[in-house]
Amino acid sequence: MHPHSQAFTNNYKFEMKKISIYSLVLLVTVICFSCSKESMAPVPVYADSATYDYANVDYTPQLELIAMADQLVAKINTANANPNVVVTALTLTNMFNNTGSPFNDSAYNLNGSGLALANYFPAAAKTDMLNYFDSIGVYSQTGVGASEGVAGVDSSSQSHSKKYLLSPTGVFYSQVVKKTIMGAFAYQIGNVYLADSLNSTMDTVKLKHYWDAAFGFFGVPVNFPASVSGLKYLGSYANQVNAGLHCNTSIMNAFLEGRAAISNSGIATMKAQANILIHTFDSLDAAAIVQEMHETNANIEAGDAVAAYGTLSESLGFVRNLKYNTGARVITDAQIQQLLELYDNTNPDNPNLYNFVGVNAGLTIGQIEAKTSAIAQLIGTIYGFNSTELANL
Repeated sequence: MHPHSQAFTNNYKFEMKKISIYSLVLLVTVICFSCSKESMAPVPVYADSATYDYANVDYTPQLELIAMADQLVAKINTANANPNVVVTALTLTNMFNNTGSPFNDSAYNLNGSGLALANYFPAAAKTDMLNYFDSIGVYSQTGVGASEGVAGVDSSSQSHSKKYLLSPTGVFYSQVVKKTIMGAFAYQIGNVYLADSLNSTMDTVKLKHYWDAAFGFFGVPVNFPASVSGLKYLGSYANQVNAGLHCNTSIMNAFLEGRAAISNSGIATMKAQANILIHTFDSLDAAAIVQEMHETNANIEAGDAVAAYGTLSESLGFVRNLKYNTGARVITDAQIQQLLELYDNTNPDNPNLYNFVGVNAGLTIGQIEAKTSAIAQLIGTIYGFNSTELANL
């Protein structure tokens, strides 16, 4: 080959190699610039308000059901006033089913609403409620003071005006009923409305209805947690365990973000917030059990065994609520049974709270608090609450 031809060929190859390198550099630059633009793109935030106040929002049915629950619990509590007030199972069942105009209508037309609490309870919770009504109907007829083995009314030693209708095993059914109502509301939020949101197509009208109903069952004002006045049921307990669980703001933000996302076709965001709420409400029930252990300790240290039966009964209601959650939950059925056995391993389904507190067994404060600690620690292990969170619940 001619020397000049060889030189031309070599130069041509060199220039093409430079062009290829420059092209590669340019391509990498373009790709990196695109990646950088993507990484800098803001994550969609749809909640533009600190209040649950949207056009066409409506959770009136949930407010009416909460009002029904209030009257049902108030009726049960009339049997606590003294040993001579009878509250029949039929009266409570009629209120549960909204049969025979059982309510005092004031702010809402409860009797004519077409709503019934019973229709919002999962099957297991409904069965439990009817059994509780039967027990209250029987125990409110005794007309005597409460003692181990004998149903009746007893008073808090620290506040004599606080009276408790106790079962023969020391269970305060008024509080168990109230906690079961909370379990039903949590079931509706997590297992019905938010679960339906996760499985729904793009029907924004339906999705908004789901979220409004779920928020209504939470029982808080539209500007929660800036305002914590008038809290009901789940909202009240969220606020009580907030110091340990830090749930007030996270729950409200999820409600706001999810609801606003629906109006902006942000279905992926809505579903992410639904999952946050489902998980948080499961943890809220568990945290409430720990909180009741702290209150039980305070009652025991004050020498108030009767009040301790009350707080233990509240915690028992929360433990039973765990089994109603048939959707996404942390705790297993076996662990729920393990938890119940810590109250009474001989009869976990109907624990003798007199034995737990040890009035007749002569248990020391330390021995009783070892039992409450075991319950709290098991919850902490299952739900991943650290020692600081457990202490602050």
